[in-house]
Amino acid sequence: MKDIYTNLKIQRNEYKRTLQEKKAQLEVINTEKQNIVIKKIHGELYYYAQYRQEGKIKSKYLGTVLPGTIAELEKQQQMIHTLQKETKELEWNIQSLDKMIQCYEKRKKKESVIDDFTFEVYWKDEITARVYVKKHNVTVSRFTDNPGKQLFAQKKMTRFQLGKIFEMRCWEKGRPDIMEILKNIGLSEYNPYEIVKHTHGVSYNDFIWFRFPGEKLTSKDVLVR
Repeated sequence: MKDIYTNLKIQRNEYKRTLQEKKAQLEVINTEKQNIVIKKIHGELYYYAQYRQEGKIKSKYLGTVLPGTIAELEKQQQMIHTLQKETKELEWNIQSLDKMIQCYEKRKKKESVIDDFTFEVYWKDEITARVYVKKHNVTVSRFTDNPGKQLFAQKKMTRFQLGKIFEMRCWEKGRPDIMEILKNIGLSEYNPYEIVKHTHGVSYNDFIWFRFPGEKLTSKDVLVR
């Protein structure tokens, strides 16, 4: 989904760039689209250009009907026609892509709320808590009240509060090399939940770590000291 979303934005930007070029070409030509007609006057045939000005149709004399008389004007008018057609098509494409991008952004926003999940908290190899996250609510089953082994002061909290706890177990968001660090663990943005899934919430300051479902790990596999 992310690749599709990125490609849509790239394509939209390309269409916008091309649209600006087409409009600039029309400005250089600096004339209205005209219809070329032939009028017979006193038995002679003449070319006239018809165009609309201030809501009225105007006519402009071009010359006697002879081969090639209006060739340059025909080329110019054909170019105007082509540019206008391409401009309308580009505008339609951009509108279509805007709608698709909006749909992906709405979907992305909806999916940005992490699905319900659970994880365990350990101090070395001693389990200290099991955390259940459902919608916006977090429930903590604590197995020790030892403040040196326990991250959670209460059994109920919001997902926002849990996010702050996750953030405390991450690198500082404002450090100069944060994007390089994230890249090294396969992330492109600062997301505390995704970070602790990779680092297990390990800190140099204690022996606390997180185990997520499906992981067969012990403290020696994750702790840094």
